[in-house]
This record gives sequence, C-alpha cells and structure tokens, in this order.
Amino acid sequence: MTRTNSFARHSVCFLSFITWLLGGVVLGTMMWVLATTPTVKHFFSGTLVFTYIVLSVGSLLFINGILGWIGSYKRGTCLMKFYLILSVITISAEVGGIVALNVLRMKMTDVLSTAWGEVNQMTKNVVQEHFDCCGFLGPQEFVDTTDPIDDSCYYTVKSDDDNSVVQTKTLNRMGCKEKLVDWFYSNKIIWIASLGGLLLLQVAVVLFAVYVINQIKRARRSNTSSFNDVHYHTRL
Repeated sequence: MTRTNSFARHSVCFLSFITWLLGGVVLGTMMWVLATTPTVKHFFSGTLVFTYIVLSVGSLLFINGILGWIGSYKRGTCLMKFYLILSVITISAEVGGIVALNVLRMKMTDVLSTAWGEVNQMTKNVVQEHFDCCGFLGPQEFVDTTDPIDDSCYYTVKSDDDNSVVQTKTLNRMGCKEKLVDWFYSNKIIWIASLGGLLLLQVAVVLFAVYVINQIKRARRSNTSSFNDVHYHTRL
C-alpha cells in the first residue's frame, strides 16, 4: 500500500510539473507575441479574443501545475484540494470551448483569421516562409501600410542569361489562408490527438490527486487515533 501511495504522489508531482512547464511555455510565448506586436495597445479594449483565451488557458495550466507540484511534495491537503478544483475548472473550460466552437459553428478560417490579426510579424514571417505565401488573404493586405514587405513574401526565380545564372525575387501572390486551412485539415489527427492527450493527462492528474488527498486524510486520522491511544494509556 505504501508503494501505491508513493507512486500516486510522485505521479501527481511529475504530471503537475509537466502541466506547469506547458503553461509556462504558453504564457511565455504569448507574452513575447504581445511585446512585439502593435496590438498590445489594444489589450484592455476587449477585442483580442484569441490572446485572452490563450493567456487564460496558459495561466490556468501554470497556476494549476505549481499548486499540484508543491501540494504533492509537501503533502498539503489544502493545496491539493485547491489544485483539484482548478484542474476540474481547466478541463471544463477546455471541453466548454470545444463545444462552444461547434455550437457557434465557427469555421477554421474564422479562428485562423482572428489569430493572424493578433500575432506578431515575426510569427507571420515564419508562416509565410514555411508555406510559401504572403499575408493571410494575399499581398493586397500591405496596400494600406507603409511598412516594407518582408523577404518571406518573395520567392527566388533562377534564369539563365548569357551563360550566367540570374536570380530574381518575385512577390508571392498566394495568401496563407488556404494553405493554413489545408495544413490543419491534413494534420487533423495530430492536433486532435494532442488535445486528447492533454485532456487525458489532466484527467489522470485529477484521479491521482483524489487518491492522494484521501490517503493524506486517512494517514492524519490514523496518526490522531494513535496519539489519542498513547495519551490514554499514559494517563492510566
């Protein structure tokens, strides 16, 4: 039984550390995006839906992970209960978000369009370079801006001229919208499996946490009972 208790407690500690690390990565990435994009000035306007959702999920994972990590290590019932409540809230929020997307019938293009408008230019450049595209709908997005178009929007064309190779840069007319949608649908199994794995990880942590809390309570009742018995026999 002691080995089972030790395994459950160490499992909660390890899985909580993974959750905390994942939340830290999400928060750190979103903070970097906010710090390097002009949309940061609209943070308190209530219009950055994608940013708010990512920050909320990252914060829940980060706080939840650190509570479970410390609570399982210190064997604190209060921290473990708080950790259990936050775990249930996090799972409910994730499942509720998926259901809401289906109920509202939001298309993948709507989600990607919202995310594209809130990420920084460096992220867009990486996407443009990887998928050989320019802008979300095309290079016409840059008509109303004075900023130069990044090199990721261009592709190199080689041509032979008088026994010499000439390389010219040509603006890519294809937008990233269709390519991103195609990529998400073609890799649907991967990201659905990732989301399922995250939910499975959280459910496993909840089950282990419930077991650890019950074992801590039982151990404390046993210690209290033993102390009372010793105190009673001493008085006799």
